[in-house]
Amino acid sequence: MIRVLYQGLARLPLEWLYMLSSGAAWLMQYVFRYRRKDVEQNLAQAFPDMSAAAIKTTRKTFYQNLCDTAVEIIAGSRQPLTFFEERLEVINPDLIHELSQQGQQSVLVMLAHQGNWEWMLHRAAALYDMPMAFVYKRLHSAAADEFSLRARGRFGATAIEMRDTARNIIRHRRTPRLIYMLADQSPGLRERVHVTRFLNRETAFFSGAATLAKATGFPVAFARCQRKKRGHFEIEVVEITRDSASVEESWILERYVELTEAAIRACPDDWLWSNRRWKHQALAASAVGASASPDTDNQSNPES
Repeated sequence: MIRVLYQGLARLPLEWLYMLSSGAAWLMQYVFRYRRKDVEQNLAQAFPDMSAAAIKTTRKTFYQNLCDTAVEIIAGSRQPLTFFEERLEVINPDLIHELSQQGQQSVLVMLAHQGNWEWMLHRAAALYDMPMAFVYKRLHSAAADEFSLRARGRFGATAIEMRDTARNIIRHRRTPRLIYMLADQSPGLRERVHVTRFLNRETAFFSGAATLAKATGFPVAFARCQRKKRGHFEIEVVEITRDSASVEESWILERYVELTEAAIRACPDDWLWSNRRWKHQALAASAVGASASPDTDNQSNPES
């Protein structure tokens, strides 16, 4: 049933989907109140100097952007590459060419849940003549998971399930690829993490991306996606390091966190505030305490 719904919606013009999105945003915010308390608390914690009126405005725009992203992902499942070329401007596309040594070296590209992270993958397919892979976490709905994987892989990108990340990247380390990783998700209680200050809270991050970068020596970049207007985005790629083997894992993660927070503060209504990012505060607290031990500084989960 869900599969049929997605397929039917994907056939509608994007303008019609945006009308549905506006209605859905109102319902989610005022009727179903989808994680509204989480959104408000997260915004207030991240921006303590923001007025109540500004938080309300940011919250309203966030719900609209969230619904717009959902319908954009559905619409994008049927669009040609030229569609993404027209709607996503990459202001410095040559940086990936440099980091990959003109396609001869794999690059880890770390993303955040900002803008339209799904469309970014398709835009890269139009820009770069390199195989692409993306790390993903299974969705609870089997139909939604199938749709998502099919949509992401339309232009040849291969899926790497999170638990198989280390095995896959090490096995294929001699095959130049662009490897995309959404690195701002909340790690589970059993994951080894890096804890740092993020949006005014002690926050745990997966260590896996930095561990793999260090093990392979791959260059690492951060890709920021900013919504300029409905359905149109600007992408900027920022170099984190060209030589991961020469820097500490913690440095890579701290730089990623710094860039992610700067992107969020520049456009606060376009990050995924409904994500229960800080649900494992006990995890963060215990990891902070453990960081005092010299044996835990470089711990990480290679399969995260």
